[in-house]
Amino acid sequence: MSQSQQSKDLAAARSKATFSVSDMAVHIHGSPENVKRRREIAEIVANDPVFARETRHGLSRVQDVNLGLKMGRRYFELKDQLKLSKEDAVILVEMIDEYMPITLHESAFIPIIYAQGTDEQAAYWGPLAEKHQILGCYAQTELGHGSNLSNLETTATFDRATDEWVIHSTTFEASKWWIGGLGTAATHALIQAHLIIDGKNYGAHGFIVPLRSLKDHKPFPGVKVGDIGPKAYGGFAKIDNGFVRFDHHRIPRENMLMRFSKVTKDGQYIKPPSSKLAYGSMVLIRSYMIRVAALNLARAATIATRYATVRRQFNVPTSIRDEANPKLETQVINYPMVQARLFPIIAQAYALFAAGETMINMYTSMLSELMEGDISSLAEVHAISSGLKTTCSTMAATGVEDCRKLMGGHGYSYFSGISHIWSNYVPSNTYEGDNFLLTQQSARYLLKQVKLAAVSPDKVTPYNKYVIRLTNQDAFASERCSVTVEEDWLKPEVQLAAFEHRAARLVGDLAAGAMNKDVVWSDLNLECWRLCHAHSQYVLARSAVDAVETARKQGRQPEVVKVLKQLADLFALHTIQQNLGDLLEDYFVNPMQCQALRRQIKKVQAAMACNVVGLTDAFDFTDHYLGSALGSYDGAAYKRLWEAAVSQPINQREVVEGYSEFLKPILQQHGAAKL
Repeated sequence: MSQSQQSKDLAAARSKATFSVSDMAVHIHGSPENVKRRREIAEIVANDPVFARETRHGLSRVQDVNLGLKMGRRYFELKDQLKLSKEDAVILVEMIDEYMPITLHESAFIPIIYAQGTDEQAAYWGPLAEKHQILGCYAQTELGHGSNLSNLETTATFDRATDEWVIHSTTFEASKWWIGGLGTAATHALIQAHLIIDGKNYGAHGFIVPLRSLKDHKPFPGVKVGDIGPKAYGGFAKIDNGFVRFDHHRIPRENMLMRFSKVTKDGQYIKPPSSKLAYGSMVLIRSYMIRVAALNLARAATIATRYATVRRQFNVPTSIRDEANPKLETQVINYPMVQARLFPIIAQAYALFAAGETMINMYTSMLSELMEGDISSLAEVHAISSGLKTTCSTMAATGVEDCRKLMGGHGYSYFSGISHIWSNYVPSNTYEGDNFLLTQQSARYLLKQVKLAAVSPDKVTPYNKYVIRLTNQDAFASERCSVTVEEDWLKPEVQLAAFEHRAARLVGDLAAGAMNKDVVWSDLNLECWRLCHAHSQYVLARSAVDAVETARKQGRQPEVVKVLKQLADLFALHTIQQNLGDLLEDYFVNPMQCQALRRQIKKVQAAMACNVVGLTDAFDFTDHYLGSALGSYDGAAYKRLWEAAVSQPINQREVVEGYSEFLKPILQQHGAAKL
């Protein structure tokens, strides 16, 4: 097949879109100005040699980290030269598309100082960090302890005589481990350590701890710091995940973050309004992770969609016929099995963007309240962010890998772009809370909502209103899905009712187990996992439904609203189909409704077929940002893959460098063949 045919195929698919791609891009990114700014920043990155794609692979560990440091320096230069706002700086990091040693300085260290430091601390440390006169990291995880904040072994013991904290790693397992930016770059760490006064442990608190001299970058006495080494699959190659072990390292008392908890000079401990405030920093990171999940899944979906459109394999008749090219092989995108695998992933990406917007708005509102001393929303935001982090990162990592599989053998090539996305993204299933363990945070909160519903149903928060139905067990047990014809599955109220019923029953099951005196909490971990995903999928489905209404209110074009409704439908129906067992267990749905569900999913997918290229174009990713030979905008997949391969250093010699040393002795060990 000629290269021009591939470009023609993608252009033809693009022309079939029934909606305005530019208007959809505005919906995704918030405003025309945001779209314009993203494109400007993307062009800056694409034209900067420091961020060239072709220099990023095939490097040693030291070369990788050095390139990450070089990228970090260039990032700071651009940020200062262009006087970028915080929002634009986030876009710049997205477009660079590498985890750099300075990444967590921007995304965690600075925000946490402002969120958990006093006004005086923020005024002192904030400008130093923003002007990158110091470089920071966030150090919670320890070699022997990951998500278990209550059992961290690093201690901060108050010394009244010197008005200092003594930071100490009580065992080698107390060494901070996996900390991004710590291995080579950080001068300071915001560490979590157990606060101890006169032998009494007051739990984990945050401290700003100097690590390396600002004169020569050498570690201070009592600080053993370094890089933990390469990671699995080549992911996070350019970020210096590090370790640090403290040996009675002293810091001033004022280095404790004291917006909420305080310690006076005479050693008096002033407790925070809520113990949950210790989780504030994790809520910030988890909230942003929902949008990161959306970006990664959307990138993979874009690459897979474009390649499936230009790739032709076999001459198998499909319901979508290529009348213009009847003698050519069938476009892969037209195979029903490919559509059934790919189209729900596109819908998931849109749902993740919607949930990301929901989560950031919730966090922003909560932060404003916290600054005023109002902690009323903290528990819910912590629970929802924990659940969404678990569900969304699982969904995105699985979806990225499914996109690779959809691309056949070429998907395994580094030049497909998928492997880079996957190897850098899959650790998100573990960091900031393991995706299996973290489900307990969401489940525990929902159990409290069940108890609240029994005494004060008016106080149950909006995303948990469905638990009120459990107060009338007879009525709840008689609930049934209202679908009578296939089209009923397209009603948002029908879809959300299924999500609500499923989550309500699972939280009821968990509550029953928790009240059983013969059952310990760890025996209910699986129930927590099921409930957390059920609740988070409800939040996702509701966010997707709300996004349709938001688009309508904002005056988006009717066809854009129509396609968003199809995406919300596909996300909801596909998710319900994946979890039919939960709805069948108590007869909420019947076999006829299950069959109608599957038929309706096929209809929604068929209606979407003409729009999938446009839907992925609307993510508005540049070729440089995608980093894919197979997913370029022009469709020149095989030409770009060929060029990427032949340009490799190993192909720059006619005879491989190791021929004389290795291959020749093998070939001639029994004498040279005479052919």
